[in-house]
Amino acid sequence: MGGTKPQEKSGARHKAATRCSGCMRQADRHAFIFRPANAADGLGVITADQTFKDFSPEATLTWKPADDLMLFGSYKTAYKSGGFSNGGINSAFSSDPFNDLTFNPETAEGFEAGVKATLLENQLRANLVLFTYDYKDFQVDFFNAPIFAFQTLTADANTKGVELEFEFAPRGVPGLNITGSLNYTDAKYDSFPQGPCYAGQTPAQGCNITLSAIDSRQDLSGAPLSVAPEWTGAIGVFYETPVSDRFKIGLNANVRYSDSYLASGFGNPLSRQDSYTTLDAGIRFGAEDDNWQIALIGKNLTNEFYVTGVVDGPGTGSGTGTPAGVRADQLGFGTLPRTVKVEFTKRF
Repeated sequence: MGGTKPQEKSGARHKAATRCSGCMRQADRHAFIFRPANAADGLGVITADQTFKDFSPEATLTWKPADDLMLFGSYKTAYKSGGFSNGGINSAFSSDPFNDLTFNPETAEGFEAGVKATLLENQLRANLVLFTYDYKDFQVDFFNAPIFAFQTLTADANTKGVELEFEFAPRGVPGLNITGSLNYTDAKYDSFPQGPCYAGQTPAQGCNITLSAIDSRQDLSGAPLSVAPEWTGAIGVFYETPVSDRFKIGLNANVRYSDSYLASGFGNPLSRQDSYTTLDAGIRFGAEDDNWQIALIGKNLTNEFYVTGVVDGPGTGSGTGTPAGVRADQLGFGTLPRTVKVEFTKRF
């Protein structure tokens, strides 16, 4: 941890002391970030007692005008507890550590309506759903780089869209099953008048609200939520057939498409993830009674690199809220590249 490497002939006691000395120096180097318990501003110790109660009703009405057709409409509510930010710290740079370390419950209310149908003499099943949901105190994770702290902020948001799903199992090809989906979603902040600025954002780019010398904000009302592509879709094919009285073989492939989206929940254009398509596929061979099976499984065979979230890199970017702002580097949470594995299963 930064200490001098012990000599090979030194005793265990000397080695331990040397390692500890290095750890102490590293801790001291970052001690200025943390507000001490006896801080002069009286904020060294934060006390909070939170209790939450909720009642989340829902109701669904269905109507079957025919045996193979059902119409439905639902009213639903949901709840996510408030709490304490496990990743938060009592930062010496923050003027409001109580709100840094606590956050409110999240509630949702909305409607769904749609149709479920079985067609082509029970060979095709299709579902079409329309939905809209309003979120109050929608919980948004934020790494506040200037004060070196993770925080959970809250905003109001809305999501609405359409989902189409189908499953097709043709009688003419036993063992073949085809599934698919197509989704359109519009997900935005309804009200987020003091959303965080991304590091290096200038007033001309929207960072024009000043809360303190190191805390600038922007109005994110109407901005898209993070990782919220408008269009997504998937299609999968699975085929299984016996090759003898004792063995069978199975093949599968699944293609998934995602439209582009912002990986940042704060409008950072550098976080734009381009649209991408992934392919998973596999082949399985095993006993007809499923007693054993060996499989070759491939994930992300198109080897697409995409991120499902970003944060501003600490120590990068400068001048947030000023005309001289320089955007920060983006640290992304990436997904696995192409992976191929062999899997053997034995049932006893």
